Amino acid sequence: MTTVRCYVPVTGDQLAALAQDRRLTGPVRATAVTEVLRALEPGADGDELEYAAAQVAAEDLVRSGAPVVLAAVDADAGLVTAAPADDLWIEVASVDLPRVAALHLGDDVVTGDPSLLGDHDAEDIELSWFDTTELGHVLELVRRAEHAGRDAAPAERPTDRPTD
Repeated sequence: MTTVRCYVPVTGDQLAALAQDRRLTGPVRATAVTEVLRALEPGADGDELEYAAAQVAAEDLVRSGAPVVLAAVDADAGLVTAAPADDLWIEVASVDLPRVAALHLGDDVVTGDPSLLGDHDAEDIELSWFDTTELGHVLELVRRAEHAGRDAAPAERPTDRPTD
């Protein structure tokens, strides 16, 4: 069986369902090392391409204003729908918990401070690694981050403050 490492942006509700049902219900949108990504990263080795795929998913969450939470999934290649020729995104069918290799959280989730992400156009998003045995703890962190994001009005975020 051939597997594909996919980076699935997930919400708190999806994590709660993963903890309860031991399944991430698909289809879900994900990133992976695609031909488009290879073309954008010429000369990159396998690890660098995996890192780039995770960054694409994390950057999408930052742009949407959602907490940065990724599930690194080793999906059976037969459960992955290939991206169109010009797209970095793929689609993955439902995934059982044992196929989730790890969870990656942005600093906004780890610290509970959504302002830490700021503008990431020029830098990579720091992702902390968590094992799936820490799913309960990760879910607590994500719920706290989701709550902090709802409570912070746009004017309160440091990137939105007027400069002197």
